[in-house]
Amino acid sequence: MCTQRDELRVGVIGLGGMGLFHARVLNEMDGVTVTALADPPNPRLGELADELDAAVAADPMRLATSAAVDAVVIASPDETHASLALAMIEAGRPVLCEKPLAVSVAEAAEVVDAEERLGRKVLQLGFMREYDAAHRQVATALADLGSIHHIRCVHTNTVTTPRSLQVIVGQSMVHDIHSVRFLTGAEFEWVSADHTSTADGTPRHVLVMARLSNGAHATLEFDDEASAYHVSVEITGERGVVTTGQQLRAEVRRDGFRVVEEGADWFARFDQAYRTELVDWVAAARAGGASGPTAADGLASQLVVDAIVESVHRGTRVAVG
Repeated sequence: MCTQRDELRVGVIGLGGMGLFHARVLNEMDGVTVTALADPPNPRLGELADELDAAVAADPMRLATSAAVDAVVIASPDETHASLALAMIEAGRPVLCEKPLAVSVAEAAEVVDAEERLGRKVLQLGFMREYDAAHRQVATALADLGSIHHIRCVHTNTVTTPRSLQVIVGQSMVHDIHSVRFLTGAEFEWVSADHTSTADGTPRHVLVMARLSNGAHATLEFDDEASAYHVSVEITGERGVVTTGQQLRAEVRRDGFRVVEEGADWFARFDQAYRTELVDWVAAARAGGASGPTAADGLASQLVVDAIVESVHRGTRVAVG
């Protein structure tokens, strides 16, 4: 276990856009060094290893017991998250795992059980909206609005590659599911979901209505092929309404139009949230633990994901859990 004075040595598994970002940001932080990288299919692995002066691990599982690593970031494909997280937990190694925690409820439950057996929290899940200023402002404002009646989440994406309903809900809408849970402090009781598709049958727009354990209702609206990337939350309480503020962007007046670019890049929208998340994780990892969203949050969200997909297929309301 690291002490507060030690250099935190981090291994990063998965070097797509998210893993590459984590590796470079971590390596620039005071008292943090990326010492190992694992991503066999990536042709740039050697180049990045040279850039960061890090070793290459052919088998990512070895980072769980490597003497050169104190903590691990998992940013590999979704289907590998649970098995890698289990290995890190069983070794007692602090880990930041990108969402989703798993691709099934059974896998997510296995991870939760493993951490409970360990007896301490070592896994932080990458629900970075908890670190986003706009979402934090909404959470703060709720204190003055009394009981919550309704929460509405709108999420539009700019994906051009067709995705299945399971992937859309489990990979993208899972963020909105967690937003509902962390902002309201309530759990989903039931969901009623439907969707529309493109001409070739590819799912595009998903609409979810839900009842929460505190008596409030939630609406989740998602579009996978919109003209811009957009995330917003609106919460109605007994004494008022709070909505996420807009991003500060320049307004351009030209050719008779007033234009504010919304942007198509999800990563740019949450760049600062990811950085804040890493600072929080590093602080906890130095002491051998983790903070922020938990494995239990991942399991709770996966239960909702499965219920939404089932509701769409059955055309009926489905209980969560």
